[in-house]
Amino acid sequence: VIGESMLIMGEVYNNGYPTPYGNILRLTGTGDGEILIGWSGVSGAPAPAYIRSHRDSANAEWSEWAMLYTTLNPPPAPPDLNPVGSAIAWPSDNIPAGYTIMQGQTFDTSAYPLLARAYPSGVIPDMRGWTIKGKPASGRAVLSQEMDGNKSHTHTARAQDTDLGTKSTSSFDYGTKSSSSGGGHAHEFGGYINSYWGDSNHTSFQPGNGAWTQVAGDHTHTTWIGPHGHTMYIGPHGHVVIVDADGNAETTVKNIAFNYIVRLA
Repeated sequence: VIGESMLIMGEVYNNGYPTPYGNILRLTGTGDGEILIGWSGVSGAPAPAYIRSHRDSANAEWSEWAMLYTTLNPPPAPPDLNPVGSAIAWPSDNIPAGYTIMQGQTFDTSAYPLLARAYPSGVIPDMRGWTIKGKPASGRAVLSQEMDGNKSHTHTARAQDTDLGTKSTSSFDYGTKSSSSGGGHAHEFGGYINSYWGDSNHTSFQPGNGAWTQVAGDHTHTTWIGPHGHTMYIGPHGHVVIVDADGNAETTVKNIAFNYIVRLA
């Protein structure tokens, strides 16, 4: 009915359809807008469908035919935008077809010529446990390895000074102690002469061969020690500080583990 929405079946002729055979479903609205849906196929194969349309104005241009993708007619695989040889972070242990884990293995350079351009030695780098670093301007070679390490630096450390002053030892009463026995002995002393000559009195001592004191024999002495203590001066001083080792087996940053894979081509 003119002026109302309609469904019109037609053939593909004169519609610029992508294939020479097929059917077209034409949908029109109350205005001038139209949409064409076409499908085609041979011998029971999945029938790819196409669509084109124009807006609801009298002179609107038709869009190009665009294919409709379905589960039976999926879109083609997108081109791999990573150049062959690129290390690709892959979040699974299930490696997609056409790729391999980078684990230091050799490969056939004749079977994979594009990969051989990146790795002419025929050996894929082992990326397990390694990260990628941009080549520095210091002249380091591409694919060269750099072991883990800290940037050279120094530390300072000291023990805080403390003045312990003068300290006393504990007190103890040693009481009265006796010396060991032994040492009996006597002393000799010279004689002396009193002279009453002239107007002066004189006393002279003569060495040796004089009188002796009485022998005392073996004996001991007693010494009183009594309670007492001792003091020692400590004074301000420092101590040696030992800094213990700490850290992991290697230098690293917070990270998430991925597999590095490379395309075989």
